[in-house]
Amino acid sequence: MSATAGTCPNGHASGDAEWCDTCGAPMGGPSAAASAAATPPTPPAPFTSTDTSGPAIAPVSCPHCGSMNAADNLFCESCGYDFTTGQVPEPIVGATVAAADPSGASGTADPAVEPAGGPTPATTAPGWVVIVEVDPVWHAIKGELADRPLPDPSTSTVPLFQHASLIGRTSQSRGLRPEVALDTDTAVSRRHAQLLVEGDKLSVVDLSSTNGTYVIDQGQTPTEDVIPLASGVPAVLDDGDQIFVGAWSRLTVRRT
Repeated sequence: MSATAGTCPNGHASGDAEWCDTCGAPMGGPSAAASAAATPPTPPAPFTSTDTSGPAIAPVSCPHCGSMNAADNLFCESCGYDFTTGQVPEPIVGATVAAADPSGASGTADPAVEPAGGPTPATTAPGWVVIVEVDPVWHAIKGELADRPLPDPSTSTVPLFQHASLIGRTSQSRGLRPEVALDTDTAVSRRHAQLLVEGDKLSVVDLSSTNGTYVIDQGQTPTEDVIPLASGVPAVLDDGDQIFVGAWSRLTVRRT
Protein backbone atom coordinates (compact mmCIF):
# COMPACT_ATOMS: atom_id res chain seq x y z
CA MET A 1 0.00 0.00 0.00
CA SER A 2 1.39 3.44 -0.88
CA ALA A 3 1.96 6.08 1.76
CA THR A 4 -0.70 8.71 2.26
CA ALA A 5 -0.03 11.62 -0.04
CA GLY A 6 -2.58 13.95 1.52
CA THR A 7 -6.26 14.67 1.98
CA CYS A 8 -8.54 15.44 -0.96
CA PRO A 9 -10.89 18.48 -0.95
CA ASN A 10 -13.74 16.17 0.16
CA GLY A 11 -11.81 15.02 3.27
CA HIS A 12 -10.61 11.59 2.10
CA ALA A 13 -7.05 10.34 2.80
CA SER A 14 -5.34 9.46 -0.48
CA GLY A 15 -2.08 7.78 -1.42
CA ASP A 16 -2.19 9.39 -4.89
CA ALA A 17 -0.88 12.94 -5.07
CA GLU A 18 -3.05 13.83 -8.06
CA TRP A 19 -6.38 11.98 -7.67
CA CYS A 20 -8.28 10.86 -4.57
CA ASP A 21 -8.26 7.07 -4.06
CA THR A 22 -11.78 7.22 -2.55
CA CYS A 23 -13.88 9.66 -4.62
CA GLY A 24 -11.67 10.33 -7.65
CA ALA A 25 -11.66 14.12 -7.13
CA PRO A 26 -8.52 16.04 -8.12
CA MET A 27 -6.38 16.58 -5.06
CA GLY A 28 -6.00 20.29 -5.75
CA GLY A 29 -9.59 20.91 -6.91
CA PRO A 30 -12.62 22.37 -5.08
CA SER A 31 -14.79 20.25 -2.79
CA ALA A 32 -18.07 18.69 -4.01
CA ALA A 33 -20.06 21.10 -1.82
CA ALA A 34 -18.25 24.10 -3.28
CA SER A 35 -18.78 22.83 -6.84
CA ALA A 36 -22.49 22.32 -6.23
CA ALA A 37 -22.82 25.85 -4.83
CA ALA A 38 -21.00 27.31 -7.83
CA THR A 39 -23.08 25.42 -10.40
CA PRO A 40 -26.28 27.33 -11.33
CA PRO A 41 -29.51 25.32 -11.11
CA THR A 42 -30.83 23.89 -14.35
CA PRO A 43 -33.81 25.99 -15.53
CA PRO A 44 -37.12 24.14 -15.91
CA ALA A 45 -38.02 22.96 -19.38
CA PRO A 46 -40.36 25.33 -21.20
CA PHE A 47 -44.08 24.38 -21.18
CA THR A 48 -45.13 22.55 -24.29
CA SER A 49 -48.84 22.35 -25.03
CA THR A 50 -50.27 18.92 -25.82
CA ASP A 51 -53.17 20.44 -27.71
CA THR A 52 -52.85 19.31 -31.34
CA SER A 53 -56.02 20.95 -32.52
CA GLY A 54 -54.12 23.88 -34.01
CA PRO A 55 -53.74 27.52 -32.99
CA ALA A 56 -56.72 29.16 -31.30
CA ILE A 57 -58.61 31.67 -33.43
CA ALA A 58 -59.60 34.85 -31.68
CA PRO A 59 -63.37 35.32 -31.29
CA VAL A 60 -65.14 38.14 -33.10
CA SER A 61 -67.72 40.61 -31.83
CA CYS A 62 -71.22 40.64 -33.30
CA PRO A 63 -71.83 44.09 -34.86
CA HIS A 64 -75.52 43.88 -33.90
CA CYS A 65 -75.49 42.85 -30.21
CA GLY A 66 -71.80 42.92 -29.29
CA SER A 67 -71.64 39.28 -28.15
CA MET A 68 -68.42 37.37 -28.78
CA ASN A 69 -68.60 34.51 -31.30
CA ALA A 70 -66.21 31.93 -32.72
CA ALA A 71 -64.47 33.26 -35.83
CA ASP A 72 -66.09 30.58 -38.05
CA ASN A 73 -69.68 31.29 -36.94
CA LEU A 74 -72.18 31.88 -39.72
CA PHE A 75 -74.70 33.42 -37.33
CA CYS A 76 -74.37 35.13 -33.95
CA GLU A 77 -75.17 32.63 -31.20
CA SER A 78 -76.88 35.34 -29.12
CA CYS A 79 -79.01 37.32 -31.57
CA GLY A 80 -78.83 35.43 -34.88
CA TYR A 81 -77.06 38.20 -36.86
CA ASP A 82 -75.97 36.82 -40.26
CA PHE A 83 -72.19 37.31 -40.53
CA THR A 84 -72.25 36.38 -44.22
CA THR A 85 -74.97 38.72 -45.52
CA GLY A 86 -75.08 41.29 -42.71
CA GLN A 87 -78.83 40.72 -42.22
CA VAL A 88 -80.07 42.03 -38.87
CA PRO A 89 -82.48 39.70 -37.03
CA GLU A 90 -86.11 40.68 -36.62
CA PRO A 91 -87.36 41.30 -33.07
CA ILE A 92 -89.19 38.44 -31.37
CA VAL A 93 -92.92 38.93 -31.08
CA GLY A 94 -94.09 39.04 -27.48
CA ALA A 95 -90.89 40.50 -26.04
CA THR A 96 -91.37 41.98 -22.58
CA VAL A 97 -91.92 45.78 -22.61
CA ALA A 98 -91.36 47.88 -19.49
CA ALA A 99 -94.58 49.16 -17.99
CA ALA A 100 -95.14 52.93 -18.14
CA ASP A 101 -94.63 54.87 -14.92
CA PRO A 102 -98.13 56.02 -13.89
CA SER A 103 -96.62 59.20 -12.43
CA GLY A 104 -95.11 60.08 -15.82
CA ALA A 105 -91.65 60.43 -14.28
CA SER A 106 -88.63 59.17 -16.17
CA GLY A 107 -85.39 57.60 -14.97
CA THR A 108 -84.35 54.31 -13.43
CA ALA A 109 -86.03 52.52 -10.57
CA ASP A 110 -84.83 52.97 -7.03
CA PRO A 111 -81.83 50.61 -6.75
CA ALA A 112 -82.79 49.88 -3.15
CA VAL A 113 -85.80 47.86 -4.30
CA GLU A 114 -83.95 45.86 -6.97
CA PRO A 115 -83.58 42.15 -6.07
CA ALA A 116 -80.19 41.18 -4.67
CA GLY A 117 -79.54 38.86 -7.63
CA GLY A 118 -80.04 41.63 -10.21
CA PRO A 119 -83.03 42.47 -12.44
CA THR A 120 -85.78 39.90 -12.68
CA PRO A 121 -85.49 38.03 -16.04
CA ALA A 122 -88.33 38.16 -18.54
CA THR A 123 -90.90 35.42 -18.09
CA THR A 124 -92.59 35.68 -21.49
CA ALA A 125 -93.68 32.22 -22.65
CA PRO A 126 -91.73 30.94 -25.68
CA GLY A 127 -93.50 30.69 -29.03
CA TRP A 128 -91.74 27.41 -29.86
CA VAL A 129 -90.36 24.38 -28.06
CA VAL A 130 -88.13 21.53 -29.25
CA ILE A 131 -88.86 17.95 -28.21
CA VAL A 132 -85.61 15.95 -28.21
CA GLU A 133 -85.86 12.16 -28.57
CA VAL A 134 -83.79 9.08 -29.36
CA ASP A 135 -85.02 7.72 -32.70
CA PRO A 136 -84.24 4.04 -33.51
CA VAL A 137 -85.29 4.47 -37.16
CA TRP A 138 -82.70 7.22 -37.67
CA HIS A 139 -80.15 5.07 -35.84
CA ALA A 140 -80.79 2.24 -38.30
CA ILE A 141 -79.76 4.66 -41.08
CA LYS A 142 -76.98 6.66 -39.41
CA GLY A 143 -75.98 4.60 -36.37
CA GLU A 144 -72.57 3.71 -37.77
CA LEU A 145 -71.52 7.37 -37.40
CA ALA A 146 -71.42 7.10 -33.60
CA ASP A 147 -68.79 5.42 -31.45
CA ARG A 148 -71.32 3.98 -29.01
CA PRO A 149 -74.53 1.92 -29.16
CA LEU A 150 -78.07 3.30 -29.29
CA PRO A 151 -78.98 4.64 -25.83
CA ASP A 152 -82.22 3.93 -24.01
CA PRO A 153 -85.31 5.86 -25.17
CA SER A 154 -85.54 9.35 -23.71
CA THR A 155 -87.50 12.56 -24.22
CA SER A 156 -86.79 16.13 -23.16
CA THR A 157 -88.36 19.48 -24.05
CA VAL A 158 -86.32 22.65 -24.68
CA PRO A 159 -88.16 26.02 -24.84
CA LEU A 160 -86.78 28.55 -27.33
CA PHE A 161 -86.66 31.79 -25.35
CA GLN A 162 -84.15 33.66 -27.50
CA HIS A 163 -83.75 34.60 -31.13
CA ALA A 164 -80.96 32.11 -31.89
CA SER A 165 -80.52 28.72 -30.23
CA LEU A 166 -77.50 26.52 -30.92
CA ILE A 167 -77.84 22.77 -31.57
CA GLY A 168 -74.65 20.87 -30.74
CA ARG A 169 -72.47 19.34 -28.05
CA THR A 170 -71.08 21.05 -24.98
CA SER A 171 -67.37 21.92 -25.01
CA GLN A 172 -65.86 23.34 -21.82
CA SER A 173 -62.53 24.09 -23.54
CA ARG A 174 -64.23 26.10 -26.30
CA GLY A 175 -66.86 27.64 -24.03
CA LEU A 176 -69.74 26.08 -25.98
CA ARG A 177 -73.00 25.51 -24.10
CA PRO A 178 -75.69 24.82 -26.73
CA GLU A 179 -79.30 25.60 -25.88
CA VAL A 180 -80.20 22.25 -27.47
CA ALA A 181 -77.37 20.08 -26.12
CA LEU A 182 -76.99 16.58 -27.63
CA ASP A 183 -73.89 15.60 -25.68
CA THR A 184 -74.31 11.81 -25.82
CA ASP A 185 -74.66 11.67 -29.62
CA THR A 186 -71.03 11.81 -30.76
CA ALA A 187 -72.07 12.08 -34.42
CA VAL A 188 -73.37 15.60 -33.66
CA SER A 189 -70.86 18.43 -34.26
CA ARG A 190 -69.97 20.86 -31.47
CA ARG A 191 -71.66 23.65 -33.46
CA HIS A 192 -74.02 21.59 -35.58
CA ALA A 193 -77.01 23.79 -36.44
CA GLN A 194 -78.95 26.80 -35.24
CA LEU A 195 -82.65 27.51 -34.68
CA LEU A 196 -83.74 31.06 -35.50
CA VAL A 197 -86.96 32.67 -34.26
CA GLU A 198 -88.06 35.66 -36.36
CA GLY A 199 -91.47 36.96 -35.36
CA ASP A 200 -93.73 33.91 -35.34
CA LYS A 201 -91.51 32.08 -37.84
CA LEU A 202 -88.98 29.37 -36.94
CA SER A 203 -86.16 28.21 -39.19
CA VAL A 204 -83.11 25.96 -38.90
CA VAL A 205 -79.72 26.46 -40.54
CA ASP A 206 -76.88 23.94 -40.77
CA LEU A 207 -73.55 25.34 -39.53
CA SER A 208 -71.27 23.30 -41.82
CA SER A 209 -71.73 20.24 -39.62
CA THR A 210 -69.76 17.07 -40.30
CA ASN A 211 -72.74 14.74 -40.73
CA GLY A 212 -75.45 17.11 -41.94
CA THR A 213 -78.85 18.38 -40.80
CA TYR A 214 -82.04 16.81 -42.17
CA VAL A 215 -85.65 18.09 -42.07
CA ILE A 216 -88.61 15.71 -42.43
CA ASP A 217 -92.27 16.77 -42.52
CA GLN A 218 -94.57 15.95 -39.63
CA GLY A 219 -95.62 12.31 -39.56
CA GLN A 220 -93.03 11.22 -42.15
CA THR A 221 -90.31 8.63 -41.56
CA PRO A 222 -86.73 9.22 -42.73
CA THR A 223 -85.30 7.00 -45.45
CA GLU A 224 -81.83 6.19 -46.80
CA ASP A 225 -82.15 8.74 -49.63
CA VAL A 226 -83.03 11.74 -47.44
CA ILE A 227 -81.07 14.84 -48.50
CA PRO A 228 -79.32 17.13 -45.97
CA LEU A 229 -79.85 20.88 -45.85
CA ALA A 230 -77.40 23.12 -47.69
CA SER A 231 -74.99 24.64 -45.18
CA GLY A 232 -75.74 28.23 -44.22
CA VAL A 233 -79.18 28.30 -45.88
CA PRO A 234 -82.11 28.63 -43.42
CA ALA A 235 -85.05 26.25 -43.85
CA VAL A 236 -88.43 27.43 -42.54
CA LEU A 237 -90.15 24.97 -40.21
CA ASP A 238 -93.82 24.25 -39.59
CA ASP A 239 -95.43 23.02 -36.40
CA GLY A 240 -94.58 19.32 -36.02
CA ASP A 241 -91.63 19.26 -38.43
CA GLN A 242 -88.77 16.98 -37.47
CA ILE A 243 -85.02 17.70 -37.53
CA PHE A 244 -82.70 14.70 -37.63
CA VAL A 245 -79.02 15.03 -36.69
CA GLY A 246 -76.20 12.77 -35.55
CA ALA A 247 -76.68 9.03 -35.17
CA TRP A 248 -80.03 8.91 -33.37
CA SER A 249 -81.26 12.40 -32.45
CA ARG A 250 -84.73 13.59 -33.52
CA LEU A 251 -85.88 17.12 -32.75
CA THR A 252 -89.58 17.88 -33.20
CA VAL A 253 -90.56 21.57 -33.20
CA ARG A 254 -93.89 22.62 -31.68
CA ARG A 255 -95.71 25.91 -31.33
CA THR A 256 -96.85 26.77 -27.82
